[in-house]
Amino acid sequence: MNNKKIIITMVVTISVLIICAATMAILKLSGIDLLKIAKSNNNNTLEERKVAEIDLDDTEGTVEDKIIDKKIEEIQNIDFSSTSTNQTLVNFISTSRANALNRELYVDMEERNVQEDYEEVKTYKPLSEVQISFNMDVSKPTGISKEDFISLVQRMRYDRTGILKANAGVIWECCQKYNVNEIFVLGICGIESAWCSAPQHQRAHNYASLMSGGKLIPYATDADGFEAMIKLLGQRYLTPGAGCYHGATITGVGTCYCNTTTWPPKVYKCMQQVFQ
Repeated sequence: MNNKKIIITMVVTISVLIICAATMAILKLSGIDLLKIAKSNNNNTLEERKVAEIDLDDTEGTVEDKIIDKKIEEIQNIDFSSTSTNQTLVNFISTSRANALNRELYVDMEERNVQEDYEEVKTYKPLSEVQISFNMDVSKPTGISKEDFISLVQRMRYDRTGILKANAGVIWECCQKYNVNEIFVLGICGIESAWCSAPQHQRAHNYASLMSGGKLIPYATDADGFEAMIKLLGQRYLTPGAGCYHGATITGVGTCYCNTTTWPPKVYKCMQQVFQ
């Protein structure tokens, strides 16, 4: 009987130690830096368990963190045999884990946002690599930067009015938005309004001869006129399946825009003049 009692006592003691060790491990995994939680007397019974110190340097100082701090301060004289105490610990650990998970998710989202911002940085080709041809795909922008396009237009000898120079940035932005080649747009302005010099086109702010009822459509500003032109080209002439789509070439656009005989070569000649 004595041996049996000794064995039972050892089993109970080991079980208590395992439970204590497991509880401390869970608390550590939950982000709590526990320096002291128990004191033992000579009879090996737990008389006092306290949370002595917590390192708050790593916390964000959020409301949730302050609530956790308060909970830590309230843990005194824990009775591990109490069902309510065990449930309190479970709730506390769950809250700690949730807060830790939320912080990890926030950091992960921030890192993803930085990565997405980085991936949005576009590499442009140098101006010297821009090439044009009569049968080129005019539904694709040149691939040069806004600064290089503005610099190109500023050097154009045929822009005697300065209208293209003043609106070069708007033209580039609209071409990226509606997928139209910037040099193609300049070529159309060259043939349709004599490089934006025709008085009637200047009064209407319409340099691409967009018509309604046999008259030029008037726009409030040059920027409005250029955007209307580029939007029309991109959505009606250069989008497969659209009403005026006959291929993404100069000749394809000319099928509905003007004609397929004289207009395409004249537009292409003006496109070549952009680089002269």
